[in-house]
Amino acid sequence: MKRDFLERLLKALNPPKKTIDAIMAANGKDITAAKGKYADYDDIKAQLEAANATMEKFKDYEQTKADVEKYKAELKKSQEESAAKIAAMEQAAKVKDFLTGKKFVNSITRDAIAAKLGEMLKDDKSKGQGIDELFKSIVKDGKNILVDDSKPTPPVVTKMGGGKKSNGDDDAKAREVMGLPPLTSKE
Repeated sequence: MKRDFLERLLKALNPPKKTIDAIMAANGKDITAAKGKYADYDDIKAQLEAANATMEKFKDYEQTKADVEKYKAELKKSQEESAAKIAAMEQAAKVKDFLTGKKFVNSITRDAIAAKLGEMLKDDKSKGQGIDELFKSIVKDGKNILVDDSKPTPPVVTKMGGGKKSNGDDDAKAREVMGLPPLTSKE
């Protein structure tokens, strides 16, 4: 209540100024007491807003926690795959180094033996056996796997026909049979 309002209300009674001051003081105490109850309203309101914001974060927390677990699983899988690839590369290098001094009859045979050695090294049945033992078990019954240096190599014949030039008529007939146009002589 305002002093002006109180003075107009009590104007007909013409009370002394002390009475109006006393009424105003009592009203001020009542207002102060009422405000005291709600003095920490702004602080409580700020705390409530902070708590609500934190609660919103917790809603995302469950999703974040699930994402973290997913990423952990992907990392573990990736590490296992990498370790397997590294082990396979080391094993392939070991086989290649072992086969480096061997003379195979051809590259297909070498590649097949390398693949077989790789399989056997991975197999649990061959644990404890060396790569030399495994190689011997593969080639022991096989023929035409390794080049035998004790056998003489057959001579290489570069040209057959006794050194005689071919007849041009024979070439023309052969081209005709194949449906090719005849050769034109370059002069």
